Amino acid sequence: MSSGYFQPFFVLAFPLFGWSVFVRSSRRPERDRRQAAGLLTEFPGRWRVALGIIITAVFATSLAAMLSLPGQPEYEPNSRRYVYDNHGELIPATRAAYLHAIAVQNRLFLGAALVFTSVAAAITWQERSRRRRDLVTPRGSPRPVRARPKLRLLVAALAVAAAAALAGSIASGALIFERLGAYNADGIYLRAGHPVRVLLWPGHYVVYVGCTEDMTCPRLPPSGLSVRTAPGGILTATSDPSSDHLGEAQPFVGEVSFTVPVKEVVSVDLSAHLGQPAFVLLSEGEEAHALIGWIILAGLCLLAVLAALVTLGLLLAGRLGPGRLLSPAG
Repeated sequence: MSSGYFQPFFVLAFPLFGWSVFVRSSRRPERDRRQAAGLLTEFPGRWRVALGIIITAVFATSLAAMLSLPGQPEYEPNSRRYVYDNHGELIPATRAAYLHAIAVQNRLFLGAALVFTSVAAAITWQERSRRRRDLVTPRGSPRPVRARPKLRLLVAALAVAAAAALAGSIASGALIFERLGAYNADGIYLRAGHPVRVLLWPGHYVVYVGCTEDMTCPRLPPSGLSVRTAPGGILTATSDPSSDHLGEAQPFVGEVSFTVPVKEVVSVDLSAHLGQPAFVLLSEGEEAHALIGWIILAGLCLLAVLAALVTLGLLLAGRLGPGRLLSPAG
């Protein structure tokens, strides 16, 4: 599975852990501050064993294995090879070793999120127990405060809505991430004098030509590319007007484009000797148009998550605040 499925949970662990740090540092009575000096005192007794098991499991299943890897696992779509990136030094790796490293990396992300979230849950539970035990009229209040309304149903509905929206954003984001990750890998590589027969879907296609690091790019005229259909027809190749750019390790520039009207087998023949790699891809505009629905869905889901979290925060702030004083008549 792609790491895109685990990264949202890793990111969400930080605000949860930040809340627990805020709770621990905002205790006002000096007696509570002295008692909170040790972190273990913040955890209920029955939580400590569970936290110890979780931390040990994360270390044994992912952290220890991750430390033994020679570098960050990566896949280079241009050269189609698997490597470990050790601060810029690329170490070749096999596909099996790459997949193992990715699995270890995903377990580490998920395990770290589990540790942070578990610590936050333990501290929050301890804070809940302390507040219920020390429930008194806020200091400085000359008279009782109004009873706070019960918001369980509303809070539960907002939590469910936030979870559903988060699931939708994760799913759509993962699909977009995987589609973009596979975009370069699906390129049809061309060599001068070696026609390539391939089945293409309808759309606008661009021939990308490799450049040097200082963006010195060989020119590919439309006459240097021939695209023929199976019945013998010719698809017209023209200079690409978009000047699309691709590439990470090596930059590529769109030079020539052609349009495939219907799904069919075509023969792509490169006659120009460029001295740099060249490949055919669906144009970036076509790819963006195909993803526009998922992008809109991901954006709406993120807005829904944000709205639900802000509303929950306001409700909890009112619920956990000092309360509203009763009027003399009330």
